[in-house]
Amino acid sequence: MKALVISDSHGATGALRNLLVLAEQQGKPDVLIYCGDGIFDVLPYRGYSLRFWAVRGNCDLSAPRDIPIERVECFSGIQVFIAHGHGYHVKRGPETLCYRAQEVRAQIACFGHSHRPLNQWVQGVLMLNPGALADGRYAILTVQNEGSIQAELLQL
Repeated sequence: MKALVISDSHGATGALRNLLVLAEQQGKPDVLIYCGDGIFDVLPYRGYSLRFWAVRGNCDLSAPRDIPIERVECFSGIQVFIAHGHGYHVKRGPETLCYRAQEVRAQIACFGHSHRPLNQWVQGVLMLNPGALADGRYAILTVQNEGSIQAELLQL
């Protein structure tokens, strides 16, 4: 299964449209994961993939009530923790967010907020920050049937 992971679009709707066209040309993802800050940019694309997992960021103050601050989802048998990251001080480092991911028994933590891409294993958790879509950054997360996890940081 494949997920398109994006965050921090901050009004970059043109970049979002371009990315979704590109992603579709390369094989439509099974999941669209949005890690906050620009929720109204992505809400029109809720039906883009089979699944749409979004969280609100610190700039998403008027987000719809059905968009949570954080969530845990099962992706091809792997638990994924999704949060914007501001509540876990990710600009200082991923450790606090990693602890929360461990608490909810997640093997992957997707987040944003810092606008700095990160694809790193920390204490058994893949910490994945796609960077800011406003800067053209995104990630592809792939989980194979046997449970192997791969993430790739990309730029438009």
